[in-house]
Amino acid sequence: MILVTGGTGMVGAHVLFALAKKNLPSLALFRTNERIQKVANLFKILAPENPEYFDLIEWHNTDLNDLLKLEEAFEKATYVYHCAAKVSFAQYHTEKLNKTNIEGTANVVNLSLKYKVKKFAFVSSIASLGVEDTIPLVNESHLWNPAKLHTPYAYSKYGAELEVWRGSQEGLDVVVVNPGIILGSHFWERSGGTLIKRAAKGMLFYPTGNSAIVALEDVVKALVMLMESPVKNERFILISQNLKFRELIEKIATGVKSKKPTFALSKSILYLLYILDKTAYALGLKKSFLNRATIESLCSIQQFDGSKIENVLNFTYQDISSTFNKINQDFNTYF
Repeated sequence: MILVTGGTGMVGAHVLFALAKKNLPSLALFRTNERIQKVANLFKILAPENPEYFDLIEWHNTDLNDLLKLEEAFEKATYVYHCAAKVSFAQYHTEKLNKTNIEGTANVVNLSLKYKVKKFAFVSSIASLGVEDTIPLVNESHLWNPAKLHTPYAYSKYGAELEVWRGSQEGLDVVVVNPGIILGSHFWERSGGTLIKRAAKGMLFYPTGNSAIVALEDVVKALVMLMESPVKNERFILISQNLKFRELIEKIATGVKSKKPTFALSKSILYLLYILDKTAYALGLKKSFLNRATIESLCSIQQFDGSKIENVLNFTYQDISSTFNKINQDFNTYF
């Protein structure tokens, strides 16, 4: 049985769909019935003529930190797609990020080892690479720099990766993918969908740094291909294009017929907001959101090289313009 954590998330739900198209039964973890219904609705949109696809999924109600319920799911697992994660750049989410991303991943890895899972795919992030800012183009050979400022999210994903690589040293065959901003449809309240929804409302401001993007379909395709290949114990950056944040937001805004951003969020402006944020936190007026690492990230001009997977597998990224066209069509249909 193929187990998918985060089965109700954007990546996990589409992995489930990809497996169903191959007529492969799967076991998916979930926390609320409302989220299952969202996946059911997604399947109806993607394959209205194949209602049997959704019936191939067996649902198991647990989270990554409930060891008793989690172990029940792993009793059937032979392959694992670990897609579950908490994504946030808010300083006040540090504890939750560590609990889900590091401790949760440790639990999944330990159970995979216990039940002798044949292969383990982990969806990480380019945030976990944590490479020195002076490196203009990051690839898989570059290493985490502990001296650099890192966001709480980056720390949590780096810690999660350490658990996965520990598992590989203990005999678990693993593959790790590091996508950037994942662009896809239907999950407008989560992940990259929030950026699309904000752009549709009209964003006045834009960060001055670079963004690294990849289509949701490419992430899912890469995961499935890697799991079905003999490749093991390797990392793959998944980036199809590096764009300025301004250009990315403008492309989205044009497609969803919204206003383009006008004002640059320079580093000096962001640091002013940072001071105001910390002052309000000290006065007990709000939770602390901004941190220096997030500011540096938003202003970074670093780029990422996603070509390794093209060289290792028969893999080609889809044209990014078709990604934007599909998202625009889906968004305008939904809203």
